[in-house]
Amino acid sequence: MNEWISRARAACVAVAIGAAAGAAPALADRDGDPPHQRFELGDFQLENGQVIESGFLTYVTHGTLNEQESNAVLVLPALMATHHRHDFLIGPGKALDPEKFFIIAADTLGNGRAISPSNSETQPGISFPQFSIRDMVAAQHRLVTEGLGLERLLAVVGLSMGGMQAYQWAVSHPDTMAAIVPIVSMGRTSPWVTAIWESQRQAIMADAAWAGGDYVEQPTQGLRAAAAALEIWTRHWDGVDRQFEDNGSVIEWLDARTAETAKAWDANDFIYQTRAEDLHDIAAGGDYAAAFRRIQARALLMPGTRDLLHPAADARFAAKHIPRSVLVEIESDQGHMASGIVPEDVEFVNDAIRRFLNEVLSDLVKI
Repeated sequence: MNEWISRARAACVAVAIGAAAGAAPALADRDGDPPHQRFELGDFQLENGQVIESGFLTYVTHGTLNEQESNAVLVLPALMATHHRHDFLIGPGKALDPEKFFIIAADTLGNGRAISPSNSETQPGISFPQFSIRDMVAAQHRLVTEGLGLERLLAVVGLSMGGMQAYQWAVSHPDTMAAIVPIVSMGRTSPWVTAIWESQRQAIMADAAWAGGDYVEQPTQGLRAAAAALEIWTRHWDGVDRQFEDNGSVIEWLDARTAETAKAWDANDFIYQTRAEDLHDIAAGGDYAAAFRRIQARALLMPGTRDLLHPAADARFAAKHIPRSVLVEIESDQGHMASGIVPEDVEFVNDAIRRFLNEVLSDLVKI
């Protein structure tokens, strides 16, 4: 593995000029996509003692579970994204090839597809209980074990907030997976990141239409302001400066992007999911390094070298303490979006994950 890690670290990702999906809504469903499935959680108790009434998760699967039930991979999306966020990793010849793996692409609490403030019939809007990322993982664990009858996963893969869930899986259920792959992610949310989320929440709440969270129509102006901020925080100035010829063109682009995002987001869903990230810490306030040292799964950590939202320093720290970890940095000028947007990054990330999972599989066969 050391040879390909060295090549990966030395690789320099070229710049792709053109529009890229930053904080935009996830891809819509398309003809031929796997059918959506629903797992009923019932009345689901959260770690804070509150209960989500009539909870449920939604998900799709790709591929077939093998006879040994050893090829299942759980894939978890980023903030406000759906299971489609990882489509760039799933498919023939990609890192998660359905010919090789049984892929469970799940939606998360609060994303608008799984149970959320926006779709709860009995606890709508701000009456919805505040969940955490540990609650997300607890619900997913029930989906995997009760809904799908699996005792063990090959891997948990996640992007951004999905990567936070992957870390939490390794802490909460250490015997349940062979490997984790957190991409542009963190093991806990820093004050820096919370300040970014709070600035966007305040933009939403400053819109009179938000009405204290009891809105009749979406607070569009606040959502657009929040989306504009997130578009920039998920980028890097090098990529933005190379993408646009002049200042006027970036304003036009940002205007179009935020209009699209505001149509797809629900304000309370965004507030609840970002607050779940605020609460997150795999050490639960304890020794952060020790929490990483307790992770038994093999880990492929993939930060973006110029990520402003989830700085690479956290993954570098994790790599020093997780016993069986590999650090492969994505050298990209796309900032937090250094994963599945420009073709060069897509190829790089797919190649790194493919090689890593092949080695994990190979080692399992030897055991």
